[in-house]
Amino acid sequence: MAVEANAKAIILAGGLGTRLRPLTDTLPKCLVPIGGRPLLDYWVDALAAAGVREARVNNHAHPDQVREYIAGVNASGRLTLAESYEPDLLGSAGTIAANADLADGADAVIVIYADNFSDVDLSRMLAFHRSHADPFTILLFRAPNPAACGIAELDGEGRVVSFVEKPKEPRSDLANGGIYIVDAGAFREIAAMGAFDLGFEVLPKFVGRMRGWAWDGYHLDVGTFEALERARREAPGLALSVSARPAVFLDRDGTIIEHVHYLADPGKVRLLPGAAESLRRLSGAGFALVAVTNQSAIGRGMISIGQYEAVNAEMARQLAAERVALDGVYYCPEVPAVDDDRTTLTHGDRKPGPGMLLRASRELGLDPMASWMIGDMISDVLAGINAGCKGSLLVRTGKRPEPGEVREGAGYEVVDDLRAAAGLILGATDGHNGTGAATR
Repeated sequence: MAVEANAKAIILAGGLGTRLRPLTDTLPKCLVPIGGRPLLDYWVDALAAAGVREARVNNHAHPDQVREYIAGVNASGRLTLAESYEPDLLGSAGTIAANADLADGADAVIVIYADNFSDVDLSRMLAFHRSHADPFTILLFRAPNPAACGIAELDGEGRVVSFVEKPKEPRSDLANGGIYIVDAGAFREIAAMGAFDLGFEVLPKFVGRMRGWAWDGYHLDVGTFEALERARREAPGLALSVSARPAVFLDRDGTIIEHVHYLADPGKVRLLPGAAESLRRLSGAGFALVAVTNQSAIGRGMISIGQYEAVNAEMARQLAAERVALDGVYYCPEVPAVDDDRTTLTHGDRKPGPGMLLRASRELGLDPMASWMIGDMISDVLAGINAGCKGSLLVRTGKRPEPGEVREGAGYEVVDDLRAAAGLILGATDGHNGTGAATR
């Protein structure tokens, strides 16, 4: 139940996410998907559930993508989210200094590090903060490696009596969880310090007038690929993601229809053998069917939008004749920076970027973590991996992988065709002469 009070919030989300490169070369770390939703979305929901109606997010890396997300939040009515743009990163304490006015008209301000994936109940934390007289509350969790964290010691009343950032000899395992609630006066006090980092410069100054609130639920810093993959594996069991339909995302050319270089003529559209049957089986099993296709020929001016749409219309006509339809078709017209490199993210939407899959998930109510990606190029399967899909399948139709692109243990399976892929997804053979067997 939301705590009725005038709390505001600031979300620290402007970091570069260097440990998550190359994913963050084209995607803001705060929008990296977990459970089919951007990481930042969980914090927006948590704040809204706690009765917070006004929040800000600092913005630096890939700012236009964050602005698009902010516009979506404001359109949803969950809360009012504003941008605090930083041409140069100000540091966690510097961001507070730049937003000192956020305390105006508020009794408390919640400060959130968006790097964390958590099921924390901010309503309960707010209630605890208002139950004591100290101006500062810090969320604490039990750290398996205290030496790598900011560590607090508490007295019998839960007051922080010492705080050391990354101590050589930790005196407890109660670690800083990167969530703070501060009274308006304390927020202004921090803003006036002229500090850069909250952990090293600010928190020690509140020792003796700061309470610790231990959260025994799920709380994980997802700043590394290992942590991100762990969060993606564990998200379904946390009841954090919305109820959504599973999907099969598919490349178009070489997966559903025959590959034709820079296909512009609808008269050359041919369904691949078994494609319609396979899609019909997947649809009948409850999967949404969504095509996601790179179309750099549009960006190069070689194919018009009208020609692209005519090709899609002919594909849809042929599929309809076989009693199956796609739920959506998404395309990216961006021209790659390097034509022969299919593994590097050069744009959030262009595969191997996950953008088209994530946008389809938002717009169509899909759950990427329960979904699959199928394509004939390495960029296709990497897009599925980057979107957090349950699985990615590389078919031997279409252009086929370049020498050396198929790698052992790379997180995807290789199958003969769409029929074999459908058989693997549905967990059954389909009588296609054994081609349902996958190889790595």
